[in-house]
Amino acid sequence: MLLVILCTGAACAGLFTYYYTSSQTFHDTVKAVMTHADTPSQAFPNQNEINVLLMGRDLDRDPHGRVLHTTRGRTDAIMLAHIDFRNNRVNILSIPRDTLVRVPGYRGKRRINSANALGGPELAQDTVADFLGVTPDYYALLDFDAFVKTIDGIGGLRLTVDKQLDYDDSWGNLHIHLTPGNQQLNGTQAMGFVRYRHANGGGGDSDLVRISRQQELLAAFKAKMSNPVVLLKFPHILDKVRGDLQGNLSMNQLVCLARFLKSVPPGTGVKMATVPDTGKSRVYVKPDTDATKELVDSMFHSAHYLH
Repeated sequence: MLLVILCTGAACAGLFTYYYTSSQTFHDTVKAVMTHADTPSQAFPNQNEINVLLMGRDLDRDPHGRVLHTTRGRTDAIMLAHIDFRNNRVNILSIPRDTLVRVPGYRGKRRINSANALGGPELAQDTVADFLGVTPDYYALLDFDAFVKTIDGIGGLRLTVDKQLDYDDSWGNLHIHLTPGNQQLNGTQAMGFVRYRHANGGGGDSDLVRISRQQELLAAFKAKMSNPVVLLKFPHILDKVRGDLQGNLSMNQLVCLARFLKSVPPGTGVKMATVPDTGKSRVYVKPDTDATKELVDSMFHSAHYLH
C-alpha cells in the first residue's frame, strides 16, 4: 500500500500494522489513499484554490479556574490560509487578536477575537470575510488541549526560543518557563511558546512578536510533516483530537491537506505575513487599510503572485 511504500524499514511496517488495527481514522485513510479520495481533485472537486480559516481558541474559566463549557471562548490565534493546489503554494495571513474590526450584526467596532465568543466560528468566518474581502471556504477551530496533543503526537517540535519566557497564570492554568536557545519543545512547552504575552516581572511582548512565534511554529510543523513516519501517525493523532476540533473539513480533506503540505516546497512555496497596522494605538491593533488591501490582493489572488 502507498502509505507503507512511503515508509522505510520494519519500524514503519510495525507502525502501519498497529495504527491500521487500532485507529478507525487510519483505517479510513488507507481506504481513501487506495481510492485516491484524499487527492485534491477528489477531496476538493472543482476547487483549485481554497481559503481556510485557522483558529486557536482560549477557554473561559470561572473564578476557581474551572473550564466553562457554556461559553464559546475567544480566538487566541487567527490565520487565513490560501491553499493553491495547482501551483503548489500556501500563503498564510496572520490577524492579530486585538485587531479592531466590525463584527456583522453588532454596532461599532470590536476586537476580532470576540467574534467566536459572540457567534461561534460561523460569525468569525463572516467577520474575517467582511474585514479582508476574502471569504473562507472552510474553517478549523482548535482548542489548546488539541494543540498540545497534536504536538506531542508528532514527537514535539524543534524551535528557537528568542529570550527567557516566564509567566504564571494559575487562574488560566497557564505556566510558561522557557530558556533561550534552539531546543526540542513538547506540546505544553510549544503552547507556552506561541501564547506568551506577559512576563512575571511586568511588561511582555506585542501581538506581532507573538505572531512571529506562531509562524515559526507553523514552519517547524510543516517541516516535521515531511517525515513519512510522522505523516503515518497523523490519522491516529486526529483520532485523539477529534473531540477538541471543530470545523467543516471532512476527514479525507484533512488528510489531503496534510499530504499536500508535505509536498509544498520550503521557502518559495510558503509565504507568511501579518495584517499591517497603523501603530497608533497600544490598546487595539488598528489595521492600515490600504496596506492590508494590497497585501491581501498579493496573497489571495493568484493572478498577482504568479507574475
